[in-house]
Amino acid sequence: MAATIRDVAALAGVSPSTVSRTCRNSSSISQKTQERVRQAMAQLGYEPPAIMPVQPETSQRTLGIILPPSPGISFENPFFLEVLQGITQLCNEKKVLTALITGKDDAELLDSVQSHSRSRLVHAWIVLFSQEEDPVVDYLCQEGLDYVQIGQPSSHPNETVAVDNDNIAAGQEAARYLWELGHRRLAFAGSNPRHRFSCARLAGIRLYLQEQGQDLPAQYTAQVDVEEPEAVATLEHVLFPPAGPRPTAVVASDEMHAVLVRQICQEKGLRIPADLSVISFNNSIVSTIVSPKLTSIDVNARQLGIEAALQAIKHLENPDLMPSRTLVPFQLVPRESCGAPGTAD
Repeated sequence: MAATIRDVAALAGVSPSTVSRTCRNSSSISQKTQERVRQAMAQLGYEPPAIMPVQPETSQRTLGIILPPSPGISFENPFFLEVLQGITQLCNEKKVLTALITGKDDAELLDSVQSHSRSRLVHAWIVLFSQEEDPVVDYLCQEGLDYVQIGQPSSHPNETVAVDNDNIAAGQEAARYLWELGHRRLAFAGSNPRHRFSCARLAGIRLYLQEQGQDLPAQYTAQVDVEEPEAVATLEHVLFPPAGPRPTAVVASDEMHAVLVRQICQEKGLRIPADLSVISFNNSIVSTIVSPKLTSIDVNARQLGIEAALQAIKHLENPDLMPSRTLVPFQLVPRESCGAPGTAD
């Protein structure tokens, strides 16, 4: 079996990104470290891939910002807009350029990342999402490229610099708030299980309910992306279950789901919060312009972006720093969409 960049890193006692930079003759790696890495490469018979041209680096730094694969919904989600504001704010202060990387699916997104990597236009990456079986993160890690991930890493956790909220605790907080208002039939409207943030928030809700001696029934749980054709039907099935009473409160994993729940309530004649309380996450401008205004868990999206950019630049300047996880605090913002349970079922 051919030696990998990780094999070289382990033998030389450095990070994979240091091996990658050595292959590119980066001036950020000391001569002593480069010699140690090249000795390890020779000992293992490691040949750098063609995507690593050996040429001097420019002094201008550029961060590649990777949006989740989507035909367009990412640009409509205010969460990503606020994260981008945080990243560009910090990068402007540090005189660092940014490049936005998009793709309609995993394959197109991976191809774009690979193209930018081969051209050496990007020096480090920020991945704005975390999902299961992600070929983009696999590629970044395997090639020893510097990257920061917003969210809980689904793979390579010991090699990933991550910036995140404690989404399990945030889910617990949402459930606690509704429970203390008197709700005992909680539902969850969240994203496809592939998305780690949504699963973590659901886990927090379940954990809180279990502490109260109660479960979250499967009939009160919807996990579907809002752009999927079956999204409306799936949520209607949760709000109006075929057997048993309907829920009195819904926790939406993000504002896109909360808006869809609100739309269904309007069409079906349910009043918010008299018939159904709704609590969401992110606390963007969407939460304040809809009526009634949404109670929300503020995840401080802009701060997530600032911290991600800060970590990316920090690891660029100090290539042998150990991977770390930074937690950004959250807070609940009460508004008009939650109240005590109504009497109508």
